[in-house]
Amino acid sequence: MPVVSPPSLHRVHLCAGVTLFSEGDAGDAAYLIEEGRLEILATRSGGDLVLACRGPGEVVGEMAILDGGKRSATVRALADSVLIVITREQLARRISGTDPILRMCLSVVLERYRATVARLEGAGGRPAAPPSSETHNPSLYFREAIETLRLEQEIQSGIDRAEFFMVFQPIVRLETGHTVGFEALMRWQHPERGLLPPSQFIPVAESSGLISRLTLVALKIVAELIPRLPDCNGRDGPGPGKLFLNLNIAAQDLFEGDFLDLVESLVRGGRFETSSLRFEVTESGLIKDPDRSIATLHKLREYGFGLAIDDFGTGYSSLNYLSTLPATAIKIDRGFVRSMMDDPKSFKIIQMIVRLADELGLPVVAEGIERPEQAVALNGMGCVYGQGYLYGRPMQFMEALSSVVDLPR
Repeated sequence: MPVVSPPSLHRVHLCAGVTLFSEGDAGDAAYLIEEGRLEILATRSGGDLVLACRGPGEVVGEMAILDGGKRSATVRALADSVLIVITREQLARRISGTDPILRMCLSVVLERYRATVARLEGAGGRPAAPPSSETHNPSLYFREAIETLRLEQEIQSGIDRAEFFMVFQPIVRLETGHTVGFEALMRWQHPERGLLPPSQFIPVAESSGLISRLTLVALKIVAELIPRLPDCNGRDGPGPGKLFLNLNIAAQDLFEGDFLDLVESLVRGGRFETSSLRFEVTESGLIKDPDRSIATLHKLREYGFGLAIDDFGTGYSSLNYLSTLPATAIKIDRGFVRSMMDDPKSFKIIQMIVRLADELGLPVVAEGIERPEQAVALNGMGCVYGQGYLYGRPMQFMEALSSVVDLPR
């Protein structure tokens, strides 16, 4: 039997010659080989048949976990070995979060693996196990995979046919209620499905790499509209009396595609004041490639653009991390705002974020404000800006401008 380290270490230590698990055992974990070497054996009428050897950086035992069946082979240590345990739950969680096309490919691999094991059993003099009524069906993810592929193709066609457009939601100064800017939000007028919100196409665009193309579409639209922003009588614009626009960008825009090239061309063209445009990026997305992301953010700040950290408090918030970002504002996630009047924890989290932002000299924008009492409480905490249905739903550009009171005629 293997000698198991304390559970907190999640490691198994095997001496040479010791069996990790045997053919027919229930599969409860997979193992990443950190040190040593293992052999994989199949027991047949003529004795043990060595199927493969595995060394550091390789995994054993994963098929029984993925397949949900018993061990199809025996694994034994050829040398003293150290293995890192990968639990069934850890694998299941990662698989459930993967792209549906990848899950479908995995299901096909499992089906072929199962068929191969059945043939080996027959060749070894034992009858193959009868098919189970619970046999995994590769078509389980078929519909989801097909839908994802179809949506990817439709997004590409939609971009070519200019089906994507922007709507604008007011951002107000909580103390006065005056509109000081708008967040630009993408919508898709699908020829068959009708008007689609971002939640129905952005995740697929991100997983397929099409998000960069959508960002370029949004940036070009916004660049055309910013020069048409009117003066707001010096209420609180980023420049002398100007309204501003906020535009969401994906983290991968910061280190992939032509985003920065387009930004630089807009700056060179001098078509609008860069301070009138603020980019929003989620804090959790920056973790994917922090060095390149932060370098690009600094470049954007050098050009004079504003930078808002979106959905703050839902990812990797910390004073040390935030201090490395050239942010000009923080946006509190709507989930906290929605529950703040009924959940003391949400209320305290918002207070902490506002205090943290104040220490760093950054204004805070609270999203998802729907009730007057939320606005009053947020203003009392020191939150500078607010956004939500209380002040207006996303609307067409000219409608958004006409909703701003006291604009020069």
